[in-house]
Amino acid sequence: MASDARSSSIGDPRTHLRALGGAFVVVALVVLLASIAVSLAYPLIDAAGIARESALGLALRSAFQFVGFGVAGVGYLVVTDQSDLVPVRRPTRGDLKWLGIGFAALLALYVGSSALLSALGYQGADSVIAQQGSGQPVYFLYLIPVTMLLVGPAEELIFRGIVQGLFRRAYGTRVAIVAASAIFAAVHLSSYSGDGLFVTLGTILVLGGTLGVIYEKSENLVVPAVVHGLFNTVQFVGLYATTTGILG
Repeated sequence: MASDARSSSIGDPRTHLRALGGAFVVVALVVLLASIAVSLAYPLIDAAGIARESALGLALRSAFQFVGFGVAGVGYLVVTDQSDLVPVRRPTRGDLKWLGIGFAALLALYVGSSALLSALGYQGADSVIAQQGSGQPVYFLYLIPVTMLLVGPAEELIFRGIVQGLFRRAYGTRVAIVAASAIFAAVHLSSYSGDGLFVTLGTILVLGGTLGVIYEKSENLVVPAVVHGLFNTVQFVGLYATTTGILG
């Protein structure tokens, strides 16, 4: 019955407008409010006597950026009265199971895809974050609390919670995961550069899809938010270890 109802609604232009229009609006809000948050951060960073391009200055800028993400997401849900779109609850035992599965799956996919691409002679793109921390590796350590407390929750709220939720209502779960993951990858375009850009974005697409599946299985945004934060943390620890020479 649910599939029949969805099939009939797809012929309604309002269905597409709510999904595509809603996704466009929330992503546009994210870009706008993140930019505003960063612009507000600079006077505070300057007043504190912190150099903007220092490790701490860059980490604080990132923190404010993702505060903007969060404000955009929560604001969209409140203004459109769609708070029920994003399920959030205290993790249960079942959620912890999916958290473990999701974290292991992301690590396995990342390591496996990196090894495969290397064997095929493909090289990933240059990371802006890696470049920023190349001369000041403590930057990667500063990013750990930022990614756990802000990046993971904010990005999952936007891309899995809202965008994937909007597409799920209109087109079903499978289309929602693919569409949200594609938008998630596209938004990371500015975070990378170099010849391997599309290879890296393809990897992000797959990782985003995995987060989307974990979200649908757990039906709790907390799960992909924590998985996302932990996955980023592992990457930052690896970058710190490599940059400082702990790992050769």
